Amino acid sequence: MTDKQIISLLKKYGKGKLNPDEKAALESWYLKQAESTNNELSDVDLDENLELIRSNLVFKYEEPAPKSNWHRLAVAASLLIFLSFGAYFILHKKDNAYTAKVTKKDARPGKNRATLILSNGKKIILNDVSDGQLASDAGVIINKTKSGEIIYKANAAPGKDSLKTQFNTLTTAKGEQYQLILPDGSHVWLNAASTVKYPVVFDKKERMVELNGEAYFEVVHKQSSPFKVKTRLQEVEVLGTHFNIYAYEDERITRTTLVEGSVRVSSFTSHNTIVIKPGQQSLVDDYNLKVEMVDTDDALAWKNGYFEFNDESLESIMKKVGRWYNLDVEYGNNTAKYQLFSGSVSRYKNVSQVIKTLELTNAAHFKIEDNKILVTK
Repeated sequence: MTDKQIISLLKKYGKGKLNPDEKAALESWYLKQAESTNNELSDVDLDENLELIRSNLVFKYEEPAPKSNWHRLAVAASLLIFLSFGAYFILHKKDNAYTAKVTKKDARPGKNRATLILSNGKKIILNDVSDGQLASDAGVIINKTKSGEIIYKANAAPGKDSLKTQFNTLTTAKGEQYQLILPDGSHVWLNAASTVKYPVVFDKKERMVELNGEAYFEVVHKQSSPFKVKTRLQEVEVLGTHFNIYAYEDERITRTTLVEGSVRVSSFTSHNTIVIKPGQQSLVDDYNLKVEMVDTDDALAWKNGYFEFNDESLESIMKKVGRWYNLDVEYGNNTAKYQLFSGSVSRYKNVSQVIKTLELTNAAHFKIEDNKILVTK
């Protein structure tokens, strides 16, 4: 099999999508690779690593690693499998809560928490308030559910303020995420260090919200009232669909990934407009608007509890890690940040476990101190 085919099978393995023939082919390939190394692996070692392949996580680093490291890492760590074209490692994913002990040189994953800012400027720290009714704003009742969502419901007897355009803002800091059900019933998942601003009562002609950061939207279909999301570089218009927008101010490119339906993306900088289809992602920067085919699972991984990377630079990866664990990232040199990785790892592990996973490729080294991660080659 070619390198590209192996990578494809490993990714499908990690998502549990291999058919029996593909599974058998990958296991046979692994055994052949192990037999061709210069180091002797016992049957126990082979079975152990084969079982790791059958688990859920695959990670690839772009450059080849020395074969001489095979036996040491396979036996000592039971995590790493070196191939002739690159380094891969397999880890068991745990979807439940993290279990590792947190030390001073560690950080726990983010939590479901956020701040709600009402139209009158009042701030509500959502993790500090009880479930139930939070407030009434412009004739709309705002409730917090037990599952950690904010829901807007029209008041049976709205007041005069409901005739005015009032806005609420939901904001997450680093290490926070939250869910929101808008006044029209549309569902929003807000990632860390993000803000979404929306009217308490939508206009009948259009439903406009503003986003800074990352959010996943499941929009309620209303033919007469298109739903629009405005970010720094673009505007996205939909009627009813599922999509993810990645639009942080410290990122050069804004990415819109479509899962279901169709959306129209308009760039404020290039003044171009394009309609994207499911499985496509638009990329907008200060000069261009373009579209490419993507694996939507990669874009939605954060919502489902994982970091997912596909030939992504370490600098981009560490921005996501820093936001989720509320840590700053510094580089001891300029070369480490440009290394490329592919794979996925749970967002519910402590940060030490995440960076240890990356470090096993030997592409970069990490040190946690003073609420920051230092990255070196």
